[in-house]
Amino acid sequence: MIITGLLVIGMTYAGYAGQPARVINFLTIPPGLSSYAISVAQGQLISKKTNLKVIVQPTQGPRVIPSVMELGEGQVGTLSSPVSYWAYTGTGEYKKPYKFIRVLQSGDPTYFSMITTEKTRIKSISDLKGKRVTYMVTSLAGKNVMEIELQAFGLTPGKDVIIQRAEDTAFAYRDLEQGRTDAVSGTLGGSKMAELATKQKIVVLPFEADKVPFLQQRMPGVFPSITPDDISGVDAGVPGVVTPMLFIARADLGDDVAYQMVKALIENYDELKTVSSALAEWKPEVAVRDLPIPYHPGAIKYYKEKGLWSAKTDQLQQKLLGK
Repeated sequence: MIITGLLVIGMTYAGYAGQPARVINFLTIPPGLSSYAISVAQGQLISKKTNLKVIVQPTQGPRVIPSVMELGEGQVGTLSSPVSYWAYTGTGEYKKPYKFIRVLQSGDPTYFSMITTEKTRIKSISDLKGKRVTYMVTSLAGKNVMEIELQAFGLTPGKDVIIQRAEDTAFAYRDLEQGRTDAVSGTLGGSKMAELATKQKIVVLPFEADKVPFLQQRMPGVFPSITPDDISGVDAGVPGVVTPMLFIARADLGDDVAYQMVKALIENYDELKTVSSALAEWKPEVAVRDLPIPYHPGAIKYYKEKGLWSAKTDQLQQKLLGK
């Protein structure tokens, strides 16, 4: 069974302005992860502010969300930008394309970097030649970022660099702390990284902006970034890359429904940002990015009204749709 749980948001909702509420199934990842909490908060707000009743449905994870949407058991969901691209094109973890996927809003970024500790004396990705680099087997995106970043510096994974696997961040950071690996590739932040930082100085290996196009050509949906000042144990201002989370929908979702949801989320951002630091990253100014997946026309209508939709983005949209 694909659906592993059900959280109903606003079941007592009687409708907006006296009209009956339309039910929207919102597919998300399992409870306990930050993206799930974000989806719950978004669902609550949409139910509160529109003539929609959102049912948040946890699934087994990103791999099944497109197939569940295809079956009609969900109209909207959340996926990271690279995963959305893989699903849209039938690459990566997906054996067939899900061309019905459309973007409603771009949101909080996940920071990807390679880290080491000060005691290794490694200061750049180039310094990893002949060294050991560990990645988490649970993240295909993380593995791909690592391999392409190494290639961007002229290093061949498995030849110039010894690639090691870890079941999760706890094992990877323990190996780094105890000298069983020289660097770890993965997402920045979290309790395990904060714990490591209390024991050893963490060094984030820079991935400069001029290298990002090399990565983007091989893994669309990745954007340049610098480390923020709120990740425990990590110096701010180090260049790297991010993959934003995306609020997605089926292409056949009504334009009016897509418009209502986007409008509710954008115009009530000040209310949402107080819920968590992750929701604070769903800023109106990053809602529209030059993504490798088309936006939903209902969302586009709202973004055009608010001046958030550019001519460049419109050209990309037409190219993606083959127009």
